[in-house]
Amino acid sequence: MIRRLPVYLLIDCSESMIGQGIEAVRAGLGSMIGSLRRNPHALESVFLSVITYDAKARLVCPLTPLIDFQEPQLILRPGTSLGSALTLLADQIQSEVRKTSYESKGDYRPLVLLLTDGQPSDDWRAPLQRIGAAVRPRPANIYGIGCGVDVDYSVLQGITDVVLRMDDMSPESFGKLFVWLTASVSSASQGVGETANGEINLQKLPDNIEKVEAPAKSLEGGPPRQVFLRIRCSVKRHHYLMRYRLDSLAGCYQPTISHQLTEEEALATGEGQLPDISSELLNGAPDCPWCGNPGGGQCGNCGTMFCSDATDLSDIQCPGCNTVLKRNPTGERSNFNVRQSDG
Repeated sequence: MIRRLPVYLLIDCSESMIGQGIEAVRAGLGSMIGSLRRNPHALESVFLSVITYDAKARLVCPLTPLIDFQEPQLILRPGTSLGSALTLLADQIQSEVRKTSYESKGDYRPLVLLLTDGQPSDDWRAPLQRIGAAVRPRPANIYGIGCGVDVDYSVLQGITDVVLRMDDMSPESFGKLFVWLTASVSSASQGVGETANGEINLQKLPDNIEKVEAPAKSLEGGPPRQVFLRIRCSVKRHHYLMRYRLDSLAGCYQPTISHQLTEEEALATGEGQLPDISSELLNGAPDCPWCGNPGGGQCGNCGTMFCSDATDLSDIQCPGCNTVLKRNPTGERSNFNVRQSDG
């Protein structure tokens, strides 16, 4: 019986991954699978599983032979339930990975590649005992990869002692990441059995990735690094997501970009755990990606947020409840509470 190398991909599919991040992950995953299939060692021994996490953890692909693996559809939803993903990972390792017996050797120790770009929205500590965070040797080789500048690296360091940092989330940067992941998995498929204690010798890191050695400061309990608002275009009535980033010096959140939402993404909902945020903490709004309107407003009747143009004083119809809303003739900005998405 062939000894298998189980490889589990835990992919952050929260709203904060929208845009270049998730598109690069999709492309990188496809490239990785194609390259591994050209490696006879990997083709024989590598078995892949994909777990995504947003407000929930989802097993989108159980442990599958590389030759039969089908690229999963990665759908973005609110929330970052890393704890749920770790719990599901522990369940899958327990049920899928073959144990060594007197009659035969079991699978190689699983390789777990955990990608995240933010802060967890649930309890991630409780599952750690099951996945062996404090156990030596641990039941799986876990590698935590932080993508972007808003990652809480103290969380990843609490899960594993191999934590990697990739600040740049451009497609080129993700491309280098997946080339490295591919090389590491290929190497593991050939030599994992010869390494001490089943540990995997990873390939040399590319120039855009560094290992996090020093203890990281926890971001828990502080203000969120990003704020996300779900909003509708008042012209085309389509949904989109506005992204803000914390400006600590100014004491507010600066608008960065808006992202169009697909119909499926627009219907996805989170746990609604975040409190409302005052509009006075939001310094303006990014342009609507559907019609280009430079501002936003909120319907006092149903609470729907929508794009608007402050220079246009004509009445506007709420895209949520169709109420006709009167503009403020003075043009003065009024503060109101805004419902946050779980990000």
